[in-house]
Amino acid sequence: MEKDFIIYFICPTNKYATGGVKQMYRQVDILNSAGINAKILHKWHGNKEKWLENNPPISYNPYIFKQIKYIAKSKSINLLRRITLFLLKLVSKKLESNSILVFPEFYGLNAHKIIPNLPRVIFNQNCYYTFDHSTNFELQKNTYTDDKTLAVLTVSEDSQSYLKYVFPDISIHKLRLGINNKLFFYSQEKKKQICFMPRKLSHDISQVIKILQLKGIDSSWNLIPIENKSEREVAKIMRESAIFLSFNHREGFGLPPAEAMACGCIVVGYKGRGGEEYFNPEFSYSIEEGDIIGYVNKIIYVIGLFETHLDLVTSQRKQASDFILTNYSIANEIDDVKTSWKNIIERYHEVF
Repeated sequence: MEKDFIIYFICPTNKYATGGVKQMYRQVDILNSAGINAKILHKWHGNKEKWLENNPPISYNPYIFKQIKYIAKSKSINLLRRITLFLLKLVSKKLESNSILVFPEFYGLNAHKIIPNLPRVIFNQNCYYTFDHSTNFELQKNTYTDDKTLAVLTVSEDSQSYLKYVFPDISIHKLRLGINNKLFFYSQEKKKQICFMPRKLSHDISQVIKILQLKGIDSSWNLIPIENKSEREVAKIMRESAIFLSFNHREGFGLPPAEAMACGCIVVGYKGRGGEEYFNPEFSYSIEEGDIIGYVNKIIYVIGLFETHLDLVTSQRKQASDFILTNYSIANEIDDVKTSWKNIIERYHEVF
């Protein structure tokens, strides 16, 4: 399709699995498969998310990441920092003049000051991070209102509504995230296993798990934390588990509960704003955030359903999987990415 520019997704590296980075890697793969030149931009040579199986093209630029630390976070540029930036620029790959930079939302409202001559797109996967690291920014001139910002990409109805309200004049494209059905697929056979991700809301998780243990749930049920696992390992645990506990907290979308539903888990827990669009009461059990006792009681209730109403929960598990894999398919994500970038590219050619 288009080969006359290069799209760089400025991407942090994490030791643990994160949905945000996963979606950047996925989007780069989709764009390249469509004939659009796109790359992940990491900080240092050797940086690569080892917990992911896909291998998109990767470039490296420590100069940009040091700028992010200084500029996006409103740090003053003293002499030592100027020297550091100068030296890093010498060892960093020079970005082509026909580059488009894609910034994640959590770099804040001063990201337009980083390589300000190049056009950019904001990939806002969690609208609630939009104002992070933005204690010192101009209300009328920021990353979202700057004339070189071509568009915003986001991933849920909730985030789209938020961003349209805050930045009504910018073009906003919503992508349906795709669940990898080669890893996250319905499993009929389940262990008496409850899995959860302990990375967020650790205080809530600790209370729920300890109270659940004190209440003396059947010892045949196992509690399995999912941490420091590859994407394939995460999927395997979810396919084996009967119940997934969601501790979504003001998420842009909240990928893990959706992946768990795809695997046929009964999901119990917090919707986390973005999850409202798929936490269907016909097949999931939402809890008001912070209602610890209500959370524990709902887990005990669902465990009871597995003992007394197996046909019901089996039907709910299949319904949840079908809903997720139909509405959040890879095909839908590919269509949305291609359509959104077609519009962004048209805008790029109009302006540049």
